Amino acid sequence: MISQSDRPYRILIVDDNELHLTMHVETLQSLPCQVITADSGHKALTLVEQEDFDLVLLDKRLPDIDGDEVCYRIRRDLDNHLLPVIMVTAFGNPESLRHSLSNGANDFIKKPYDPLELKSRARAAMEMKHLIDQLDNAASVLFTLAKMVEARDPTTGEHCNRLIRTCRILGEDLNLTVADREALRKGAILHDIGKIGIPDSVLLKPGELTPEEWRVMRRHAVIGADLCNRLNSVRDAVPIIRHHHERWDGSGYPDGLSGDRIPLVARVFQYADIYDALRHDRVYSKAQTVEYVVEVIEDEINKGWRDPEIGKVYIDLLMRDPGRFDAD
Repeated sequence: MISQSDRPYRILIVDDNELHLTMHVETLQSLPCQVITADSGHKALTLVEQEDFDLVLLDKRLPDIDGDEVCYRIRRDLDNHLLPVIMVTAFGNPESLRHSLSNGANDFIKKPYDPLELKSRARAAMEMKHLIDQLDNAASVLFTLAKMVEARDPTTGEHCNRLIRTCRILGEDLNLTVADREALRKGAILHDIGKIGIPDSVLLKPGELTPEEWRVMRRHAVIGADLCNRLNSVRDAVPIIRHHHERWDGSGYPDGLSGDRIPLVARVFQYADIYDALRHDRVYSKAQTVEYVVEVIEDEINKGWRDPEIGKVYIDLLMRDPGRFDAD
């Protein structure tokens, strides 16, 4: 028999009716789960804020705040959008159900219910939550690997953190969508994760790379994109990971994309990456002035390597406030 402490899932049951609460517990205790109870909406919110749960079984009618409001606050105030919430209600009219779903409920079950139906729905919801948690864990591993790649080069320092800041400023000034700005944030961390597959003899070589070494180095964009493309949670960063070395005129790698065929987020990210590469010490170069950075950007635009419209915005930012991207 599985002890409560060994049960893999945790369910929070919220109901102020002691008889109903007992019935819910008895129905679900045969599942491999630990059951915690609350008799009010405020108690439920406190528990969700303080502890981790795999499912909330939430009665629609509560003595303080109703179940719809509890669900809404879980999503909005606690910023918890992945926790499954099954609403239990005696009201099955379409308008009431639509209201619950619009406030963030994942599912609903009408009283009186078939115990087998409740167990089936609860198990399905918790298993889905478990799968999502595994994906999140995998994404966390990727972010850790990206930091390990950064740590392999002693001169990159806080490279990823600086890129996050620069990308945030650029995203705001270019009025990018929230989704694009989130992709830039992830891309700032994961853009070079493919370098985990590049030998140190190539990655950390102080001099110029041979043609063969360049072929090896360029593989990092494809390696990183293939690695991250397997996870929904970081897939939005793949265009940056794969294409941040493309050039406006099509002379970049790995796919030789040109112009608007290069994803917008990759084109924006390139400017952040150029700035960081020039403003801080690297294996192959010393830190340069902002004025020099502007000269390089203008030169690369004139060569046809960079998106000129984004370049104009970036140069204007650098000229107006040279220290903005270097602030702590």
